[in-house]
Amino acid sequence: FFYQKIVDLEKSYRNCHHLFLNCMMTDPSIISTTLLLLFSSCAHSFSTPLNIKRNNAIVSKQIPGSRLSATIERDGLFWPSLSKHYDSNNKDVDDELLGGDFSHDPNHYEEMDEQEYLMTMTLDSVLKIYATHSEPDFLIPWQKRHQTTSTSSGFVIDVPGIGLRVMTNAHSVEYGSVVQVQKRGEDEKHAAVVEAVGNECDLALLRVDSLFPPPNEDKAPPEGVRNKTSNRNKNDDDENLTYALPLGPLPALQDEVEVLGYPMGGDSLCVTKGVVSRIEMQEYAQAGARLLAIQIDAAINPGNSGGPVVNEEMEVIGVAFQGIDEESIENVGYVVPVSVMRHFLEDVRRHNGNYTGFCHLGVDICFLENVAFRNYLKLGVNNEDYPESVNGAPKRKKRVTGVMVRRVQPTSGSYGILRNMDVIMAVDGIPVGNDGKIPFRRGERVDLSCYVSSLFDGDEARVTIWREGNVMDVQIPLLPVKHLVPSHFNNKPPPYLICSGFVFTALSVPYLNAKGAWDDYYTDNVSYLLGLANSPLEKDGDEVVVLAQVLAHKANLGYENYVDLHLIKFNDVEVRCLRHLHELISESTGPFMKFEFAPKEGGRLIVLDRALNDQATNDVCAEHSISTCFVSYDSE
Repeated sequence: FFYQKIVDLEKSYRNCHHLFLNCMMTDPSIISTTLLLLFSSCAHSFSTPLNIKRNNAIVSKQIPGSRLSATIERDGLFWPSLSKHYDSNNKDVDDELLGGDFSHDPNHYEEMDEQEYLMTMTLDSVLKIYATHSEPDFLIPWQKRHQTTSTSSGFVIDVPGIGLRVMTNAHSVEYGSVVQVQKRGEDEKHAAVVEAVGNECDLALLRVDSLFPPPNEDKAPPEGVRNKTSNRNKNDDDENLTYALPLGPLPALQDEVEVLGYPMGGDSLCVTKGVVSRIEMQEYAQAGARLLAIQIDAAINPGNSGGPVVNEEMEVIGVAFQGIDEESIENVGYVVPVSVMRHFLEDVRRHNGNYTGFCHLGVDICFLENVAFRNYLKLGVNNEDYPESVNGAPKRKKRVTGVMVRRVQPTSGSYGILRNMDVIMAVDGIPVGNDGKIPFRRGERVDLSCYVSSLFDGDEARVTIWREGNVMDVQIPLLPVKHLVPSHFNNKPPPYLICSGFVFTALSVPYLNAKGAWDDYYTDNVSYLLGLANSPLEKDGDEVVVLAQVLAHKANLGYENYVDLHLIKFNDVEVRCLRHLHELISESTGPFMKFEFAPKEGGRLIVLDRALNDQATNDVCAEHSISTCFVSYDSE
């Protein structure tokens, strides 16, 4: 019956089409009448939803009433149905709502099975992030560079003790003056606030009050947050429901994973699939820290940063964050593993929303893979035997392995406990190999720092050491390691001090980057500063004070070409940091100011008139529109 009705309808359409063309030729005034008859006959011919495919043409989702809405696929052309705007009571469609999305059909979620429902809710929880970056100029620290914009990805998670947040990469929102998020399939953007940033692990948490309003203490927490499909209730308004992605276990090699995000090449959500290639320690480009990372063969392109990587159960096993920018390397992407994510979230929870960092032993080590080296340390085989094997094989002597301590950083928890030439044999009972690696999973080994970085500030580690032929256990309090040359300023402006036109700043990795320290060609002064990048921090608060440039003034004539010099002393007093230098200059009462630069023997020397300093500094700041002559890193 229905097939015959369609045939009749198509014949009527052809007849009306010929009639319409003839009317165009003869009397255009009757066109409106012809169109009215055509659409009326089409609309009242049938009201039952139909799906007919013939000659690669599909007509479906017939809406009863006076208008015709259909999904048509012909010669590769596809357009979604308008069923989102279908109201069975009103039986009408608003002209302004054309171009709807079938995924918002009132009955769409009820028609899904659990797997399809889970996939849809997971995709809806992946957001697109828009950021406007106002990065400082590290060579002219009182100024900012031209604003830049970027897009990246993020996803909704439920942080215990904090609430719903959007997780993304730290570099996606670095120095972000404006950050917005956009849900899949929507045109509205929501303002976001960067709440916590972990540069070492390249993770950040965003608070979006318009999407996740703060809970009202006087009322019960609103329902509508779901992280398990078992809570599914078809009476819920799934379209407005917030789905927090659950965290899954650390994947195994060759596990299939999917990368969700908004990479370059399009505006809509993109899904790529791959497998886990390997899991080991890698250097995170954002801050240079070495942490556990997952390598996958799925494509991770610009814009994927911050997007979730999920397993077959739609559980998050990591966050996409970087790749290798070399033409000879393909299908290599890196993922922040779920273990690092959990550490970041727990750190933020423990410290009331503040991120403190990852712990280290704070020692420089030597591998003991050379036999002569081990014999020199008398690190041979001890008298203990392995138990006899089941098949009666002969007993073997236990190997004594480990790594030797060469230097203990003064600001670490190991200072005063471990010594030079100590051999670290085990940490919390985990044996350390001669190559500095420890067992991870069957057939996998990782660096010792992988385990230490999984602990938190204030925890203690039981370290088994070999010292002068004796084995002993020591307890070491763990602390986040601070560096003399920081890799970032936690999204704060770089510190600087201006004195008679001399611009001093604190040496940092961004400063070295701006000076091209890792390029093929650089000056001798920059080469010297680069050698300080791995120097240990002697005391908390110490900085490498650098003369970045000289702003010309009559008070500093003859010193215009002094640049990239390491300041060691001011008036014969060693300079610890910029704040210390500012205090020394402010408290100086002599007629001259003497600046001594590295090296200690034969370094540059600058002498200025103390009486002219204040006026010269004010003149230079006024000429270059500098609001203040001193900004410290710890300034509020």
